[in-house]
Amino acid sequence: MSAELPEDEARVDEEGERPVGPGPLAYVGTVVRWNPESGSGAVRTGSGRELEFEVEHAVVLGSLVAGPRAWAISVGQHVGYDVGWTSRGLRVTKLFPPA
Repeated sequence: MSAELPEDEARVDEEGERPVGPGPLAYVGTVVRWNPESGSGAVRTGSGRELEFEVEHAVVLGSLVAGPRAWAISVGQHVGYDVGWTSRGLRVTKLFPPA
């Protein structure tokens, strides 16, 4: 069973099921570590778990992109994110401004 949402509130994948960007169904967390030189950091989830990310291996969207190979990410910033399983475990695969 899926909730009916207006198109402008959440973007979904091709099957119309999974949130793929900002919207009420997206995960929201706080950046707790960020190293702009290496492009790596971590997001703390609402439950307190820390999920790591590397911008080289994640999709960064919206106002979090400051320019080519430059990101407007800072410690303490609230971000929307998506996760996926990698060879290194569960990681952030997408970062975007929260809705």
